[in-house]
Amino acid sequence: MTQPSSPNSIRRYALAIIVFAAVSAPFILYGARMALKSTSNDPRQWLPKSFAETDTYDWFQSKFGTDEIAVVSWPGCNLNDQRVDQLSQALVSSRYFDRVRSGQNALQELTSPPQNFSRGAAISRLRGILIGANDETTCLVLTTSVEGQADRSAAVQEIETQALKVCDLPTSELKLAGPTVDAAMIDAESRKLLFSLAGLSALVSFLIASLRMQSIRLAISVLVVAAYSTAISLAILYFSGGKMNLLMTMLPPLIYVLTISSAVHLANYYRDAVRAPTTNQPPAITAIAHGWVPCSLAAVTTGIGLVSLVLSKIEPIQSFGLYSALGVVISVVVLFLLLPSALYLFPPKVQPVAQECPESESNQPGAFISSVLKHHVLLSVVCMLLMVVCGSRIPFIQSTVKLQDRFLPSSDAIADYRWLEERIGPMVPLEVVLHFDKQDPRDRVDQIKVVAMIQGKIQSLDTPVATMSAFNLCPRLPKGHRVRDIVERKVINGHQTQKQLTDARFLSETDSQNLWRISVRANAIGDLDYGLFAEQIRDAVAPLLVEQKVDGTFTGVIPLIYKAQRQLLLDLFRSFLVAFAVIAGVLVFVLRSFTATMLAMVPNIFPAVIVFGGIQWADIPVQIGSVMTASAALGIAVDDTLH
Repeated sequence: MTQPSSPNSIRRYALAIIVFAAVSAPFILYGARMALKSTSNDPRQWLPKSFAETDTYDWFQSKFGTDEIAVVSWPGCNLNDQRVDQLSQALVSSRYFDRVRSGQNALQELTSPPQNFSRGAAISRLRGILIGANDETTCLVLTTSVEGQADRSAAVQEIETQALKVCDLPTSELKLAGPTVDAAMIDAESRKLLFSLAGLSALVSFLIASLRMQSIRLAISVLVVAAYSTAISLAILYFSGGKMNLLMTMLPPLIYVLTISSAVHLANYYRDAVRAPTTNQPPAITAIAHGWVPCSLAAVTTGIGLVSLVLSKIEPIQSFGLYSALGVVISVVVLFLLLPSALYLFPPKVQPVAQECPESESNQPGAFISSVLKHHVLLSVVCMLLMVVCGSRIPFIQSTVKLQDRFLPSSDAIADYRWLEERIGPMVPLEVVLHFDKQDPRDRVDQIKVVAMIQGKIQSLDTPVATMSAFNLCPRLPKGHRVRDIVERKVINGHQTQKQLTDARFLSETDSQNLWRISVRANAIGDLDYGLFAEQIRDAVAPLLVEQKVDGTFTGVIPLIYKAQRQLLLDLFRSFLVAFAVIAGVLVFVLRSFTATMLAMVPNIFPAVIVFGGIQWADIPVQIGSVMTASAALGIAVDDTLH
């Protein structure tokens, strides 16, 4: 150690750091508060980018508009309920929604000229989409506007407000579903979880730190540094243009826990320096000298584990990996500036080392460590066997991004979906688009007949589905050449029908093609394999497409969900392997021994292997939020290994 610094100069530096932190606090707290208020739970952000399926989905939306909807119903919502029309009129003028369609207005449209269907025939064409199997229960389907997509929570709040104001329907009676509702509910639940756990986490951390450190002032110093680092991480998120989402709600607790971990190590170095001083330097400076290498290396390896998530193809996972890694690095800087300054200016009282018998109760940690060392062979064998057993299931990990796996079975969201699917019909969309060239000799009537043929084939599959297309909304299709048939054909081929079908977003015309849309709905609740279901539709429709000499495009949420599920697994393994390789490389440099590095990495991968193998044994699928934990756990485990 070089010549000790002057106590006065150390005090000036420490005081300057504390004052700067205090002056910066309002600015940092403002950014943290605004970050917590921001939200970005757009369902499309979870879809893998740079894939053909996503490009196809974007193409579909460019031709037919957004398919983001909110579905609204309630007990007693039937074809004779006047509240359906009242709520429709109230919401159609809302800035959060572009269009409102209900079973009532669709039924009125089909029973009026030029369709002129009987009530029974009209209901049969709307069954499973707008009208339930009992031919009475109906719903409102709201197409979310750009403004509604920008603030989905406000859009859902608008539904609840208008329902109460216009129809005297309390929120507890409403049954809501659809992507807009999903995003708003995820936002509400994640916020509720974040704030409810934050207080509990702070309390438990304080009690444990006070108990183990035997100093309330030292515990407060550690927790203040952790909270300050967390606030800085949130402020960086806000001022850099980022927003909170389902994954980003894990950023505050992650940075908080990681900072506490490093701060506890540094505080212990401080206690050791107070109890057994080895230099003339103040204990806070000695603690920095002892702790900066392991704490910095721990931060680097933890950051590597987190930043490896940037390799994901899913944008929220990328953002979480980037911001969490940045937060870890910033927390180390804050740790080495703020904590030693606080300890120097406000030195806590450190209890001297007690002279205890090895058998005394207060020396239980020492007795436990001695027991572990005594039985190290047995414990090593048991742990290795456990790793082998759990690791054997890792190749069979299943992933999911299905709605029912994102909420508890007892949640309102699942209850609403179950109610709607039992009384109206399936809710998860798949879109089939048929392409007819402009040179195709078939007129609009014959093209709709092909659409109806394809639609009927899909409807005949074993999987319960509901379908809707231009066929459901247009007049009866003529079958012969009688005068009535000629008139009906002329009506369907006319401009009014074209406008009606285009406005309903089941027909889109380009310079070279006529595009006909068939909307398919599958169940959100249940064990339906969306990948297998999409393949079943492709296989069933393909021969008819060849026979009718038309092309088909398959898109919508279902193929994208399947793609996202596969991408989650690829991201999990890729990020973990990259983190493992880079961290192992860092340890080889630090330990200067390949053998020692491999031995050190075994306990580091132990948590991830046990958890991910264990959940597969328990038949629990990996969800979006779980992808980050493997790489994060690896980085955190290396933290203690380095110390």
